[in-house]
This record gives sequence, structure tokens and C-alpha cells, in this order.
Amino acid sequence: MILTSSGSGAMEAGIRSVLKSSDHVMAVVAGKFGDRFAKLSESYGLKTDRLTIEWGKAVSIADLEKALNKNHTALLIQHSETSTGVLHPLQEISKWLKINHPHCLLFVDAITSIGAMPFEMDQWGIDVAVTGSQKALMLPPGLSFVSLSARAEQKLKSPKLPGFYFDLERDLEAVRKNQSSFSPSISLIMALQESLRIIFEEGLANVFARHEKLAVATRAAIPHLGLQLATESPSVACTSAFFPKGIDGKKLLETIKSKTGFRIAGAQDRWEGKVLRVSHLGFYSPFDLISCLVALGRELERAGVSAQTTRALQAFMDSYEL
Repeated sequence: MILTSSGSGAMEAGIRSVLKSSDHVMAVVAGKFGDRFAKLSESYGLKTDRLTIEWGKAVSIADLEKALNKNHTALLIQHSETSTGVLHPLQEISKWLKINHPHCLLFVDAITSIGAMPFEMDQWGIDVAVTGSQKALMLPPGLSFVSLSARAEQKLKSPKLPGFYFDLERDLEAVRKNQSSFSPSISLIMALQESLRIIFEEGLANVFARHEKLAVATRAAIPHLGLQLATESPSVACTSAFFPKGIDGKKLLETIKSKTGFRIAGAQDRWEGKVLRVSHLGFYSPFDLISCLVALGRELERAGVSAQTTRALQAFMDSYEL
């Protein structure tokens, strides 16, 4: 189903349409968007437990074994936690869940993973998957997407939580008639058709391989700029790194943007001003990343960081085999 909303709208639609007031939810909170999933569940009055993971780390099966019990009817998790750049071991988690808690529905925020890396919804046993238009699908914000398993679809017939706009039962009926429930964003849907043409022309395997190569090459370069990688289980969507102590990261990234036009994302909440995130998902080439690293390295040098920009570029090119 295609919704006219941000990705968070799709997250809310999944919760509001599939769950009921008696459900007991567990949310993995390893960053800002795990927290958002939990808050969305709480906003509907659902009993919601939080499995809090240190930022920069991925949730493990051992963590889930301690936290999840037979009373939990839904597990909410990110595949790629955008705020930290962490990749959770989703395939391993879904396999464990099917064996140990087969009654528990698996909700996955795949906003920065779908289109950038393998995501086998049916094979892995995912019940609700959501993504957004502005990441690997290479569009402006404004569209979100929801896919349901057969058993999640059956839940649509349960008494609904309060709300009106986000009703996936109504949306699914509309899709089957080749319609939409409300006015669609026609321009974005036309753009989506073109972006999908580009993706499938390149081939999904090649798209995934390109993302992986860009991510590995960027991670090879970053330490030479005097930055410390921030995650132990990195996603191919972005590379996150800590600024050296004493550096105002927010100010430095604003300076880069004003001087060069490069918009390198800072982090949010507790990592604001301390961490940067270099994106490499969607329509990026190695030369985009090289230019970005040059801009970043030069500004770090001006700030007094012992950044070795030439060595960073060499590490990137060696890794990418340019």
C-alpha cells in the first residue's frame, strides 16, 4: 500500500491498523527511531515495554531472550536504525522469533534498508514492513509504503484503535481496485515509476553491491580524518562517526554546507553535535563520496584536527578499487 505521508505515517498505520487495545508490545529502542516506534505504540494506549540498547550497538538474541516473554504479541524494531547507522540482525531475529515466540507479530521499520540491501519479507517471516520514498528509492519525502503478511492482514478485521486516516483495511481494499483511499501524490508516484525503472535496470544485486562497496570504502576512509566510527554493526545506509573532543560538530557541518553545499547530517538527541552521519544510500557514486570526504577533511583540518585527507581518499579508492 502506498500512503501519502512520511515514513513515520506508515509506522503509525501499521500499529493503528494491525494491533488492538489488548496487545502487549515490545519495542527495541537503540536510537531515535526505535524511540519513535515506542512512542507511536504508547500514543494509542498500548501496553508497551522498551528494550533499551546502548546507542551505537545492535540488539542481540541474548537481549531479546531476557526481555521478550509469552505475553508479548508484537515486536517493533528497525532494520537499519537511521539515527545511529546501526544494522540490527533482522534475519537472525526473525528466525529466532518464529521458533520461540511464533504468536508474536514482527513489525519492521525498513525506511533506510529497503532498496539498499537484501530484505526478504516473506522468507524471513516479517509481518509488517514499512519504508519511505526519500531514502534508497531516491525520491523527495512524501510517500510511505506498507506491506503485510497474511496473518497481519487477518488482524485488520479486529476492532480498530482510534483514528481515521491511517486505516490499512480500507487502503488494501482500494489497492485491490487499483485506487487509493485519499488523494494520492501523483507527481511522486510518477517519479517512483522512474526511480524503480532505474533500480531494476541496474539490477537489485548490483544496487546492493554498490551500496555495500560505498559503505565499506567510506568506513575505511573515516578514521584517517581523525574521526572514530560510532557503530559496531554498521548499516550500508550511512556511516556514523564521533567528532574529536572539543569540536563543535553542529557548527562544523553548518560551515561545510555554507562553503561547499555538501549537507552532511549531524546526529540527533543525545548525539547532537557529537556525531556526523555520511549518507551513501540511493543515487550516489564513489565520486560523490570522494568530494564529500575532501570537504569534510579540509574543514576538520581548519578546526585543528589532525585529519589526513589524502590518506583517507587513498583508503577509499583502494577499498572501492578505483
